[in-house]
Amino acid sequence: MNRYKGKSARWQQQDKEGQQMNKTEFIKVRCTLEEKLRIKSRAESAGRKFSDYCRKILLNGEVAAVPKMTANEREAIAILGQIAKSYAQISNLIKVKDERWVHITKNLSLCAKEAFKRFYDPHFRVDDEIYKVLNMRRDDR
Repeated sequence: MNRYKGKSARWQQQDKEGQQMNKTEFIKVRCTLEEKLRIKSRAESAGRKFSDYCRKILLNGEVAAVPKMTANEREAIAILGQIAKSYAQISNLIKVKDERWVHITKNLSLCAKEAFKRFYDPHFRVDDEIYKVLNMRRDDR
């Protein structure tokens, strides 16, 4: 019992209308193998597909390259994100004039310092105590 008989739902049709048109046309450019390899390496370093990179260069003249984050950078950002949440809680403690915020702030500043070391030095290892203070698991990214 197929209720729809191959018809798409109304919301599916709306999504298709909102999407970009399919790219069906080709532009052929002659270049040497070395030039092609250089363009491919630039596309990879920009984190884009080859055709997308070429399209952006031809239309805009430049591509904003955002390099991929390394594992240590992702770990540091996860720690700093947890620290940011904790600072929001500290602001609530300050509002109700609870003095625990002083001790908590000192701990969090030390944690942030460790996270920044991890961000800039791939060989630096964040202590397990930092994860314990932040109530995080090491693989919690």
